[in-house]
Amino acid sequence: MSLILKNVVLDGEKKDIYIEGNEIKKIGNNLNLKAEEKIDGKEEKAILPGLINCHTHAAMTLFRGYGEDMTLNDWLKKKIWPLEAKLTEEDVYWGTKLACLEMIKTGTTCFNDMYWLEEASAIASEEMGVRAVIGLTVLDFLKAGNKEKVEEKRDILKKRKFNIIKFSVSPHAIYTVSKENLIWAKDFAKKNNLLFHMHVSETEEEVKNCQKRYKLRPVEFLEKIGVLDENTVLAHTVWLSDKEIKILAKRKCSVVYNPCSNLKLAVGGIFPYKKMKENNVNVCLGTDGAASNNNLDLFEEMKIGALLQKHREKNPLIANVKEVFNWATINGARALKINAGKIKEGKLADLILIDLKKTFFSPGHNFLSDIIYSGSGPSVSDSICNGRILMRDGKVEREREIMKRVKKIAENLIKKAK
Repeated sequence: MSLILKNVVLDGEKKDIYIEGNEIKKIGNNLNLKAEEKIDGKEEKAILPGLINCHTHAAMTLFRGYGEDMTLNDWLKKKIWPLEAKLTEEDVYWGTKLACLEMIKTGTTCFNDMYWLEEASAIASEEMGVRAVIGLTVLDFLKAGNKEKVEEKRDILKKRKFNIIKFSVSPHAIYTVSKENLIWAKDFAKKNNLLFHMHVSETEEEVKNCQKRYKLRPVEFLEKIGVLDENTVLAHTVWLSDKEIKILAKRKCSVVYNPCSNLKLAVGGIFPYKKMKENNVNVCLGTDGAASNNNLDLFEEMKIGALLQKHREKNPLIANVKEVFNWATINGARALKINAGKIKEGKLADLILIDLKKTFFSPGHNFLSDIIYSGSGPSVSDSICNGRILMRDGKVEREREIMKRVKKIAENLIKKAK
């Protein structure tokens, strides 16, 4: 498969981009190269690297708007976990399809997932054409999350030979996974060359309980048991001490900032970006699940994430537009170990086109500023992942069918819960 993008705006200049297979092969002016498919931007479409959502629970689109205005503990125990216990593979398959549809339409071409029934998620993502890292979830209190099941799932998934899907080992959190199982999970990840992805220090209560149980703060505890390294991706990391941030820097871990979900669930703190930056910690961006956000729009995360940092530090110079854009692109690619996040020859062809005719891109003094502070998901007109066109002029194949199917599945789930 080959594709040529003509007359697109790259860094303020008109360019042509030639894609062969899944890779950007040539960037230049007036490229006279034959391709099987063509998109002409007519200098009305800007091109950006696809956005990377480094922490989400894709199939939780099924629970969007269910269980509102509750504490995190009550929300999980009274609403989410009872419903999740009734999920089938078909439910997760369609919930993930809806998530992929939403991400395609809002500019995300890759996501890092943590959820149940992982094979269904992987199949749905592959079919939709969205690159993903699917977490093999580890959880002590459910049989589906024990180490035997994780090993079994890994063997099954390895045989399927996915094209754009990678896998991680994903212990839920230190309060749901024992010390012994966290160590096993990291050893299993190393043995199978997998990423290690978990929730850490999302709430102050989590930190206090960890100190009570282990006499250490969460990151100190994870350091002591040897699970932190450059293949570790930690979600939330709101309640950290200076010592913990230095540990993350030393171990070259990546952290994921989830501003909208943290605000909605009222976790009581704001991600310490300034100190992360000072210590050169790789900061990525995530939406969390659609049940606690309630969308998967990384444009919204960039804006709110930047504004929160300026407010937190009382300094408008914190989190400049380039840094914020990097959270959602190159930093995410670095964390997930994929050759993407930049528009450059030799990089994966994970790209999005932005409709410059939208009113909020006028008069156009600073395009990156417009993207972060004025734009939104619907600014995206076309989406390309792994060299394949997923959305063209705002249209995605079978989108109405997916939405109708998910609506019926969600209604049936609620009936089961009553």
